[in-house]
Amino acid sequence: MDKQIRMQPLERNPKTHAQHEREAFWQITLPMVVGILLGLAALGAIILSATQPVTELRRWADTSLVWMILPSLFIAFVLLAILVGLVYVLHRILRAVPGIACRIQQFLDRGGGQVARLADLMTEPILRGQAFWAAAQKLASYAHKSAQRQNFSE
Repeated sequence: MDKQIRMQPLERNPKTHAQHEREAFWQITLPMVVGILLGLAALGAIILSATQPVTELRRWADTSLVWMILPSLFIAFVLLAILVGLVYVLHRILRAVPGIACRIQQFLDRGGGQVARLADLMTEPILRGQAFWAAAQKLASYAHKSAQRQNFSE
């Protein structure tokens, strides 16, 4: 009981994995880097403006503003922590899903031929019956036309 069972990562579908790799840079990495750079630029502007000489009244107003912003900042950090947790959980789920989806797709691909064969077996009697009925109607039509010709020629 001391041993933990570790599951091996499942094989990914190569087509969807390649597409994911191509899209990951443009949809995830680039926007994140741009956002970080903009945040750092804003931080630099704030630091630069804080080093400039100000009056005493302005300093107290800025201090008051910081204390007013702190509760919102705390809530934002809590929400950020929740978001990071959700991203981590989603990352773990998405690591498992491609392998499982690939196995399901392989299973369905194998079963597709069997389903088609079974469908053909199920429809074959109906098609034979319809073909027999069409042949019987055609034969009756020929017999009826032949009988009319004989009646007409007499």
